[in-house]
Amino acid sequence: MMVRVTLHEVAQEAGVSDSTVSRALRGLDKVDEGTRERVRLAAERLHFSISRNASSLASGKTMRVSVLFADKLNTWFDSSVLQGVYEVLFREQYDIIPNTVSTYGQLQSFFDRLPADNNVDAVIVTSINLEPGQTKVLERLTIPTVGLDSRTIDGFDASVLLNDRKGMHEAVSLLQRFGHRRIAFVGQPAPGEFKFSSQLRGTAFVQEARLAGYGDQQIFRFDTGKIADYRTYDEAVNAAAAQVLSLAPMPTAICVETDDFAVPLMASLRHYGIRIPEDLSIIGFDDANIAAAADLTTIHQNPEDMSRTAAHKTLALMRGEILEERHTMIEPILMLRGSTARYVPKAAR
Repeated sequence: MMVRVTLHEVAQEAGVSDSTVSRALRGLDKVDEGTRERVRLAAERLHFSISRNASSLASGKTMRVSVLFADKLNTWFDSSVLQGVYEVLFREQYDIIPNTVSTYGQLQSFFDRLPADNNVDAVIVTSINLEPGQTKVLERLTIPTVGLDSRTIDGFDASVLLNDRKGMHEAVSLLQRFGHRRIAFVGQPAPGEFKFSSQLRGTAFVQEARLAGYGDQQIFRFDTGKIADYRTYDEAVNAAAAQVLSLAPMPTAICVETDDFAVPLMASLRHYGIRIPEDLSIIGFDDANIAAAADLTTIHQNPEDMSRTAAHKTLALMRGEILEERHTMIEPILMLRGSTARYVPKAAR
């Protein structure tokens, strides 16, 4: 049976008192660096690690950071965020506590519990478009709060946002240069009650199209409601395809809210005889792993890099540091692939 090494044995190995070992390994003051290093090496030789709970009690920190999501954790975006946050915070010995909410009631309950629970040192809120009441709650919290793609800086101590408006500008500009005069935006079914950052892309698309000179009869927007409205994801995709096909004349180009919806939508439209890009150009958003394989023109973002930036801001705030840039705006990049082409009227083909 394996015998656990005790703090006293480390003290004997290092030639110091038990209390010195405790202070040294917890990072407390009043231990000179030479002694601290001697204790560290002794603990390493004996494969000893001090209790995280004991260290937390001594420092007043929980060494935990909560990351709040409003979607399944296995989505491309959310899993990328977890990876980026983990890479930064784990090196600093923080545990990452993912939390998911799907209704405003659950979100409010989460915020209401935070001050009383006192079980995390900071919160990173991902993608949720907070209502004014929730931002007020953030302002009252005594721990750092960081927004990641949250669409607002209100209430947050720091944030990392994606410039979705710039992405829609790039998409509309490309379609205009390619000669498309009837263009549309296709929304993805919302997974719950919340308004997500990605859902604001439709409004930005229409605004950019109008600024580019498109008239109301040349801009279309297809709303697919909530995922709960459908029995399956395929049904939602087919419903979106039906909306596009039912418009006469059909748009010659569409921009889709996410790659995850754009790729199956492409497959559905092809099933009904639509050639891409000859009959219809398609632009996605995200540059998720699936986009390159599908040869999908899309707007690139990097949630791992964004979440690393958010995690570094969180670390600095937990240390009491003043951030040089509290709120960071990330610029997306247009990735041109085979799902878009110049518009050629049928008579000229």
